[in-house]
Amino acid sequence: MNKNKVRNKLNASKGITLIALVITIIVLLILAAVSIATLTGENGILSKANTAKTETEKAGAKEKVQMAVMSSFDDSGKLDYTQLKTNLDKVEGIDKESIPPKINNLPITVNVDGYDVKIDENGKVTVEGENGGSGDKPNPPTTSTVEEAKNTGTVLDENNPTTITDTYGNEVKVPEGFKIAEDSATDVTGGVVIEDVSHGATAGSQFVWIPVGTVYTSEDKSTSETITLGRYNFASDGTPSAYSGSYKEENSQDTESLLNYGNTIAKDIETFKTSATTNKGYYIGRYEARSVTRRTAKTDPLAQVTVKPNDYVYNYVTQPQAANLARNMYGEDKKFTSDLINSYAWDTAIVFLQTFDNRTDKTKPYSRQNSLNTSLAPQGTNHLTDLAKQDKICNIWDMASNDVEWNTETTSSSSYPCVNRGGYYNYSYDYTSDRNSSSTSDANDFTVFRSALYL
Repeated sequence: MNKNKVRNKLNASKGITLIALVITIIVLLILAAVSIATLTGENGILSKANTAKTETEKAGAKEKVQMAVMSSFDDSGKLDYTQLKTNLDKVEGIDKESIPPKINNLPITVNVDGYDVKIDENGKVTVEGENGGSGDKPNPPTTSTVEEAKNTGTVLDENNPTTITDTYGNEVKVPEGFKIAEDSATDVTGGVVIEDVSHGATAGSQFVWIPVGTVYTSEDKSTSETITLGRYNFASDGTPSAYSGSYKEENSQDTESLLNYGNTIAKDIETFKTSATTNKGYYIGRYEARSVTRRTAKTDPLAQVTVKPNDYVYNYVTQPQAANLARNMYGEDKKFTSDLINSYAWDTAIVFLQTFDNRTDKTKPYSRQNSLNTSLAPQGTNHLTDLAKQDKICNIWDMASNDVEWNTETTSSSSYPCVNRGGYYNYSYDYTSDRNSSSTSDANDFTVFRSALYL
């Protein structure tokens, strides 16, 4: 055979082999692309597997809650809220903080295995997403620092409480529809102030966070103080000790029914105590309760209560009226509760203020501070030009001065069952931690009140 012919056949054979190899590689690439798309595409195997896993988890979370609900109906077919609370506490994988401390009505939403599960007013159970019904796992709660929230001036969350941290890493829970006030401190020791933005007539009202538990005082958390929720006596040097007097704790509705003297106790003191401890704090009004118009007599009509710096102090009000105004300040449809300040909230606030006293004049411990004024400041001492007469500590005003403030604490006296706290103008014998008994009809220019908020 001719050598050239042999050489041409070999070259042709090599050419065919290279073409086949290229085609094979292309086919393999196409197959790989198809396989990847099948695995990872929007409707791919992995996506469907994840969806199936999510649906299984959701169904499991729903079933756990359904079993708790079904076990909570009494013999008459009525849902027993007390038993429901007990059964929910036993659910495996439930976030205990998502269970209300006390279930008084439905609907409620609890978090099980990372999913929001709603129990409606009829006991029907559904799995919700963060935005109310997608069923997807909720996004983690919005977090930021007090300083960031203060600088942006934004409402942290229109629908849910938001957890943020201060300069030292202390947690602050901000209720729905509030922002950090422009003149707030950036650490809780200086007084973190929130301002109402989204609640109509109360917009502009301000409250100060009272921390409970360990309070860090350095960025590396190497130093701290402990604020313990409680009722206290305060010695002449300001030293606190557990309260041992005769004034009664507002511990349950039984107190009111047993005494039945017409005074109003706390809305639910046990719920408040649980909330303050679990959430590591609560809020009290930055100022004495306020009203848009100045009150000059007990017969003046009751108006919307605010905690705005430029409104007038809400005086000439009885203790039952003050309690009703404070607890209805935000109504029942919020994820936080407003109420007349109680004995725990008042006394623990004093412990906090004494611990982090940032006043220039510390001649007296704040628990023993009496009024700095000889006449009523109708818009609070924050409006006085004489700085020496202003009563401000850790961004809270007038707990020692201007007016005495109604409390939900109670006495066993049928004539004087109500309790007021603090000092008032032109009277040197009452001071911040002082307790005084009064009648249910007392309403003077020097009697006001202060609201508290808790989650």
